[in-house]
Amino acid sequence: MEIKEIKNRLSILNVLNHYGLKPDRNNRLCCPFHPDKTPSFQIYQETGTWTCFSSNCSAGSGDQVDFIMRKEGITKHEAILKAQELSGIPGDTGPQKSKPQPDLKPELTTDQRTGILTEAFT
Repeated sequence: MEIKEIKNRLSILNVLNHYGLKPDRNNRLCCPFHPDKTPSFQIYQETGTWTCFSSNCSAGSGDQVDFIMRKEGITKHEAILKAQELSGIPGDTGPQKSKPQPDLKPELTTDQRTGILTEAFT
């Protein structure tokens, strides 16, 4: 599943709705990332993006994934998985690739270690 497809299926309004946030008729709301008395958070439905215009906000702007990442305090990868879940796209259910097991060698005895070290330093 490509990130672009997830973003196409998940509108920014659906993301906001998931967090109980509703923009006004001008697609503005108080910023969820800082104390805000007047709506400084603008939603752009056509592009699925948002921008906070407050000088007190470090969030800046972003898309659906960026919003989830900031709101939940998670990594970009985790936010993409959350966006996939919210979009209703099933996750990868294919077989999991097992990690190759390291070639484990039996541990050396004390006598074997002593012999190796003696040989190396004489």
